[in-house]
Amino acid sequence: MLYDAAVSLQQTDFFNRAEAAGALAKINDVLYTFDNHARHEDSFIIPAVAIYEPETAESFEKEHVEDHRLANRLKNLLVIYDNAFFAEERSVCGSAIVRAFTEFLVFNLNHMAKEEELLNQALWEHYTDEQIIAKHQQLLASIAPDEMQAVVKWMMRGISNADMIEWLKNVKQTSPEFVYNNLLDIAEAEISELRFAFIQDALEEEKIAQV
Repeated sequence: MLYDAAVSLQQTDFFNRAEAAGALAKINDVLYTFDNHARHEDSFIIPAVAIYEPETAESFEKEHVEDHRLANRLKNLLVIYDNAFFAEERSVCGSAIVRAFTEFLVFNLNHMAKEEELLNQALWEHYTDEQIIAKHQQLLASIAPDEMQAVVKWMMRGISNADMIEWLKNVKQTSPEFVYNNLLDIAEAEISELRFAFIQDALEEEKIAQV
């Protein structure tokens, strides 16, 4: 999602308000999604880590503060662009938006890499698999359906075939059939025909193996 928005910004002529609208809408979507991502972490993951590793939890809380600062700067620039009257003003503001979004992107890539390394390690060290799965289920239950639908679309676009197959197998085993079928529909819409056929074949082989 970050990469897609960044490419759109690189290609945008900010003189043209109509052309810029699509790229700026993508930035708004990114900011909304990442704000929710941080909120979910602050509600479910950070408190679980803080019980055993308060310094680790505090470091991520501080990073979330910085993330909000970067996001708010982008939001302010979007308002300035929206109110710019002259084309030259829009061009200057557009360049500032590109720079601010690049900083936001780099920060969040580094932040998420640290999460994968430090938060996951803390959870694995102090909680059983069953406890982590239960916490994950609580987090999922807190996400609104429209937010989940949007996130799933980007997950389908971004993950490997192996990860998608494992994900769909797990959903089929643990969720109602309509949830599984909905994910298949999203996968069919978001990935190539070749990839979807490969994933369908793998899921069918898994089904036959279980018979």
